[in-house]
Amino acid sequence: MFARPIAPYNIETILALLYIKGIIDVSEDKVNEVILDTLQWGDDKFYFYNKKKRIFVRPQILYSKFQYHIAIISRNKLISGKYRIVDIDLDVNKISKMIEETGLTYMNESLNYLRNKGKVTNDIVNMLHYWGLTELCYIGNVSEHIFGINNYKIEEFEDKIELVNNEFKDGIKIINKVEYKISGYKLSFEYNDKQLRFRIYDASHIYKEESKKYKTEMNPYITLILLSRSGYILLGEDPRKPSVDKKTRHFYKEAKKKTGYYILPLELDVQKLIKGGIIGKEDYVKFIGKDKIPYIINTIREIYGI
Repeated sequence: MFARPIAPYNIETILALLYIKGIIDVSEDKVNEVILDTLQWGDDKFYFYNKKKRIFVRPQILYSKFQYHIAIISRNKLISGKYRIVDIDLDVNKISKMIEETGLTYMNESLNYLRNKGKVTNDIVNMLHYWGLTELCYIGNVSEHIFGINNYKIEEFEDKIELVNNEFKDGIKIINKVEYKISGYKLSFEYNDKQLRFRIYDASHIYKEESKKYKTEMNPYITLILLSRSGYILLGEDPRKPSVDKKTRHFYKEAKKKTGYYILPLELDVQKLIKGGIIGKEDYVKFIGKDKIPYIINTIREIYGI
């Protein structure tokens, strides 16, 4: 599982797909299906000076100087920090110009899909819809190089997801189960007779309700830990590491204490790629042009040994 307010970054996506392929290739018949969920957080505040969020309103391309402001809201207004992610809309004409000039043609696929579904109005599209679907289109395009597939299916989905909560009363542990509705977009294809499904959806309502239940500040790690107990593996940096910022470590410790569960991280260590010379320190969030995808994939394979 990815936990990203808007969408994972291209390099993270490639790493995850290579890990998944490796697991399937050695599993033989032990794995029949793989599901990779990306949790968006539309209620999160949009901070312009956070490069991990800014990249989605001012995309930059790896190994180039391309940079575009594609949000309807101006830079100065975004800097104010008054906007939630879900409140930010994108200018379709600016997106189209960016695609034409950068060659990131897979981004047209998501635009056309949203147009056909009536989710583009007056040349405006919501940030979560656009980047969520664009992430799936990127997975489809990259999977041609990684899995050797030449077709995939993208569609909307609705589902339910179950979380298991611990509650302690008079020293006795009480287990409560709660179900949440989720909806968003999913991509699916087959590889070696295995079903692969990739879903992306806004989990803000789950975060909210779980925070209320545990009477704590908005702590996303509570939800992530509970989801990991349902069989999910969380892809990201281990929150127990000293290198992780204090706020994240506080969230993790509080979540572990309140739920009684550990998080299950599978690290995607970008530092290996920086040390390997494939990217610079500030580059890992940038988008990867189509002509660079095979090179990036092969280099990641060599550096990680996967």
